[in-house]
Amino acid sequence: MVLLGIIFRKSNHAPGEDVWEFLSVLGVYTGRSHWIFGEPRRLIPKDLVQKKYLKYHQVPNGDPLHYDFLWGPRACVETNKMKVLEVLAKIHDTVPTSFPDLYYEALRDQAERAGLRGTARAPTMAEASAPSRAKSYSSSHI
Repeated sequence: MVLLGIIFRKSNHAPGEDVWEFLSVLGVYTGRSHWIFGEPRRLIPKDLVQKKYLKYHQVPNGDPLHYDFLWGPRACVETNKMKVLEVLAKIHDTVPTSFPDLYYEALRDQAERAGLRGTARAPTMAEASAPSRAKSYSSSHI
């Protein structure tokens, strides 16, 4: 879930360098097996990409060659930007509205998803400015 938050915070596509830097903060290093995640170079392509939680693509004309990570289709089905933002807010001991750009993007995402279900409605100003009190108990490592 936190890895999806990194991607969300980076305008929905995180450079590979940022992802690896984040993982190193968690004590997950390339070439070293982690007691929970195993080998990171296997974790991302074999587990998270193959299971469609993440997508990655080569950045065109990148010199040196590098990749961006994006949410995969399975992540989009199993969670949403508001849930990810709630986890980020909890980590930072704050509320989702403390990240206004991300909060409004998460609201737009909710409205689009509701529209796909045929029940779209724009949030009222009170809803948009009210802090979320939803709790997330997800323990996903994504």
